[in-house]
Amino acid sequence: MDLNEIPKSASEITAAWLTSALTLENDQHVSEVTVEELPAGVGFMGEVARLHLKFSDGSETTAISKIPTQVPEIRSMLAPARIFEREARFFEQAQPLIPDISANCLHAAIDTENDDYLLLLEDLSDMREGDQLSGCSVDDASSALEALAKLHSTFWGSNGLAHFDWLPDINDEGMKVGREVYAQSLPGFLEKFGSSIEPENEDLVQRFGDNVYQLLDRLAEMPLTVTHMDYRADNLFFGSDGSVKMIDFQTFSRHGHAEDVGYFISQNMSIEDRRNNEDDLLHTYHEALTSGGIEYSFDQLREDYRIGMLYGWVIPVFAVGTLDFSSERAVSLWTSVIERCQAAYLDHGVSDLLTV
Repeated sequence: MDLNEIPKSASEITAAWLTSALTLENDQHVSEVTVEELPAGVGFMGEVARLHLKFSDGSETTAISKIPTQVPEIRSMLAPARIFEREARFFEQAQPLIPDISANCLHAAIDTENDDYLLLLEDLSDMREGDQLSGCSVDDASSALEALAKLHSTFWGSNGLAHFDWLPDINDEGMKVGREVYAQSLPGFLEKFGSSIEPENEDLVQRFGDNVYQLLDRLAEMPLTVTHMDYRADNLFFGSDGSVKMIDFQTFSRHGHAEDVGYFISQNMSIEDRRNNEDDLLHTYHEALTSGGIEYSFDQLREDYRIGMLYGWVIPVFAVGTLDFSSERAVSLWTSVIERCQAAYLDHGVSDLLTV
């Protein structure tokens, strides 16, 4: 089957297409494929499903398929940021450099001319999936930050980045779509969660959108490396041996490593756990990052961390602006995240980072 004919949904993935896509040995072929819809399989950004594969030799396995949304309006809005191409290119070119901390890619179908993509990924169901609603324990957070430091240190100082011409700088024009997304999402956010905003944070919420550009510029001034940009518990899988694997690289970007750190700690831990362990966790990340000889002071990390923490506010506003309120978990999740963010912002006085 022609691999250029990229399926537009998991239901269109055939055994013949999979046989062509996968690297199989001894004339083996996929004899049957069954699609399992995942609980959050169809969302704003696209479709994720588990594929149950049977092979001609009688063996069986599973894989995860990930396909961009086919809604034209959403594709048009997200086009400037090239998020679907970025994730596909990540698995094609960058993931092989960090296979122990990210899901392995079995096949990346890429058609930039028509903006069509399909990823076949390793099924990580044998690991424990993180839960942002419950929040990361201190031990899980420590393991997650060590994995994050490995991602950042692998590419620190532009290592390998010159070949990634598809990877945008964090403050380029396509990335600045966050300002418009924030402005569009804020009315819906305030309608549903305005009563949850602490009086001390009301000014920050209103002014944040106008500060997106300057915050992106400040992130871009940090040491050159890469960022995940959606580093949260729901995108992490934990092994019994303390290992961590990350997924979801649609917002993978260049520069601004501290956004990952600030976003993760402020939005993925209980307020009490963060307050009691924040300094130790930052030291864990810093030591893992610099253990190979990278020069970057802890004092600088603490200041960069505040910037990254504040920029992460765009995520809950955007998410709530497009939230399916029939999902009890989603409502509970973003209620918790909003509470965690506000506490962290007041604890660290990040409103002084707003200049507009």
